[in-house]
Amino acid sequence: MVVVFTDKKSCIRNIEYSFSPTAHGELLTAWCQGWLCYATFTDYLTREVVLKEMQRLFPKATFTPTTRTFDPTTSRPERILMVGTRFRHDVWRALLDIPRGSTTTYSALASKANHPSAVRAVATSVGCNPISVVVPCHRIVPASGGIGNYHSGAEIKRTLLQAEALA
Repeated sequence: MVVVFTDKKSCIRNIEYSFSPTAHGELLTAWCQGWLCYATFTDYLTREVVLKEMQRLFPKATFTPTTRTFDPTTSRPERILMVGTRFRHDVWRALLDIPRGSTTTYSALASKANHPSAVRAVATSVGCNPISVVVPCHRIVPASGGIGNYHSGAEIKRTLLQAEALA
């Protein structure tokens, strides 16, 4: 999988998006010239909310519905485009290194991202991950125990972790 990181969100002009069924719920995916640039589940937040989030992330883009379907729980995209700050890029790179079936804590992720004293900012960056599941923010758990929060809801996070543990 090829991953490109950029902070130039205003350069993204045309996005195609669709809603795809998965074993874990409906997923909104968005593509810019064949690059996956956004993916999040809609069951917890609703279609309207995640569409607005995507539009805020890409304020200059034109959005076109498409029939393209994609399920990141069963396949991987060839190319992804991560739009955010350099600090967030560091965090998202570290997320990509977490092996399937594993979890880690926010503080361990902060160290891996070379920002060991910025655990809260790292946690915020995890929560701002625009391509959930593919960039596995669901693998981050609190050091105090439990499952923790997840943008798409704790229940989806739990089912994702359970499915990865069985794979």
